[in-house]
Amino acid sequence: MTKQLMIYNDIQALSSEKHRNMSVKIDSYDFIDEMTSSPLLATEIPFAAAEYAVIFSAPNAEGEHTPLAVMGVKQGENLMLSDDGSINARYVPAFVRRYPFVFAGGNESENLTLCIDEKSKALHADGSRGERLFDDNGEQTEHLKDVIKFLQDYQYRAEMTKAFCKKLKELDLLEPMQANIEFNGKAENNMSIKGFYTVKREKLKELGDEQVLDLFKKDGLELIYAHLQSLSNLNRLVELKNAKLAN
Repeated sequence: MTKQLMIYNDIQALSSEKHRNMSVKIDSYDFIDEMTSSPLLATEIPFAAAEYAVIFSAPNAEGEHTPLAVMGVKQGENLMLSDDGSINARYVPAFVRRYPFVFAGGNESENLTLCIDEKSKALHADGSRGERLFDDNGEQTEHLKDVIKFLQDYQYRAEMTKAFCKKLKELDLLEPMQANIEFNGKAENNMSIKGFYTVKREKLKELGDEQVLDLFKKDGLELIYAHLQSLSNLNRLVELKNAKLAN
C-alpha cells in the first residue's frame, strides 16, 4: 500500500463509535524508517538546527518550499533511527510526534476532520496499552483533547511556515544546492545529494535595510541563521553512514 503523507498507511476519520475502546502507545518510531527528511514548522527550526541539517524542499506544484530536517542521505534509509526504534536525537519534529493522528480537510479549522492511521502498530483495539481516546461513555478523554489542541496548534504554525517560506521566495533568498559526499574515503561510496534549497548568504547581504528590519521583527533572521548554521550537521550523517558501511 502506498503511504500517505510519507508515514501514514490508512487514514480514517476518528469516531467514538468505531474507536471507543482503542488506546494509543508509541513503542517504536520504526514508522519513519524510510524517511530521509521530516517536514518542519518554521518555529521548530532553532530547535531542530541543533541536531539536524535544516534545508528547504524544492518547490511543489504550487511553488511552495518546506523546511526539512535531514535524517538520511540515501533514499529509504533513516540514519537517525536506532536499531531499537528510538530516534537518535533529543528533538523529535512535530510532524513525527503527531503520528498516528492527523487533520484532514481544508485549512480552516471548522473544515478539518480528526483522523488516525488505522494500520499503525501504536493502536491497541482493546485499550490494553497506552492512553485511551474515549471513555466508556464515548466522551473524549483528556489525552485526546490534548491531541486535538496539539494538532490545532500544528495547523496554525503550518500556515505561519508557509508565510515564512513565501517571504524567502519573494526576497529571492533560496537557491538550489548540491552536496557531494564521500564515505569511508572510497570513490565507489561517493554520493551526490540534489534537489534541496538553502539560503544564499550573499543574497541575504544584498537586502535593503527595510527588508532586513522586517525579517528581524518577524524573527525571520533568527530562523535563517539557525538554518545556515545547521548545515554543518550533514557531517553527523556522514559519520553515521560511515559507521553503517563499516559494519
